[in-house]
Amino acid sequence: MSKFIILCGGTGGHLAPGLAVGQALIEAGHEASFVISKKAVDSRLVGKYSDLHIIKAPGVAFSANPVRAAKFASELIKSIHFGKKVIREGKYDAVISFGGFNSLGFSIAAKMLGVPLILHEANRRAGKATRLLGRFAERIYVPHGVKIPRHKSGQVKCAGYPVRSEIKRLPQTQCKEKFGFSPDGKLLLVLGGSQGALALNEWVAHNFNNLAEHNIDVLCVCGQGKVQFENRTVKTEKFGERKIVFLEFCDDMASAMSAADLAVARAGAGTIAELARCRLPSIIIPYPFAADNHQLENAKCFEKQGGCAVVAQNDMHKLFAEIVCLVENETLMQTMRDNLARVDELNDTSKIVEDLKAIARKVGER
Repeated sequence: MSKFIILCGGTGGHLAPGLAVGQALIEAGHEASFVISKKAVDSRLVGKYSDLHIIKAPGVAFSANPVRAAKFASELIKSIHFGKKVIREGKYDAVISFGGFNSLGFSIAAKMLGVPLILHEANRRAGKATRLLGRFAERIYVPHGVKIPRHKSGQVKCAGYPVRSEIKRLPQTQCKEKFGFSPDGKLLLVLGGSQGALALNEWVAHNFNNLAEHNIDVLCVCGQGKVQFENRTVKTEKFGERKIVFLEFCDDMASAMSAADLAVARAGAGTIAELARCRLPSIIIPYPFAADNHQLENAKCFEKQGGCAVVAQNDMHKLFAEIVCLVENETLMQTMRDNLARVDELNDTSKIVEDLKAIARKVGER
């Protein structure tokens, strides 16, 4: 049995794959602890996993603002000391980082203690953590087709995005009823990621009446603290009552995605992987201010794989027509579902787990 510590705090995009790999390691008979940030969104996301060993670590995001930069440096020092204490006392065999602002301190601590550091890069453009820590890593997992410059031989392995076992396609009618929707309408799911997307929330709130006239209900997951609209029902002449429901947070994304016929979502790697797992066609609107514009790269690849259509945020005046075109074309929707099944085959958590076990065995042999 080996012991792993998994760094996965900050957003759902870091936390979800960390949970997926950690749970798979635990099921294989190993131990895993999860380091998250002190942000409310992390606590909310791990709330239903009461059986896991959760560690809340210090840390804040880097900022060029002098006051915030000083705070970052101070928290980083705290995080390094805390990380060294946790890793040493827990006698962990390896540290696995899924990115996020509070992963840096523990990653540096692992290097200082000579504990193998493994990085997982979820996006098609490597983030700051991967670029900064890559030279010190025992292994770097990247999406298929992504290149990491100046890496050591055998250091980089292609791997998909680990998806939690609970995320899977469920019976649609049952899931629609769970959220209070009639099975006779089409359901549009609007997702802004774990932190929400105000632009998407506002667009769907203002365009719901027109969507209802095309027999479309809406489930909008707004993000923590971003519910600004009330649930409402409109009566249409042709399709009867259609409704829009706003949720701050959704603890059962498998049911939400299984209930829906189409999604409008951001281009986070986690969202894309879960859409593929649930075979849900989508229109992707990349967040235009994402670091290194990684969401655009994610979206372009997903569109090329045939899993989605892409609309730029400054072209959202085209979104209504795109939605209607897709939901009224079942042949195209089925083609997208078939493509999503092929995309999902690239996301095989077991390959990562087997490689991690091999790395841990080498540690035991030293």
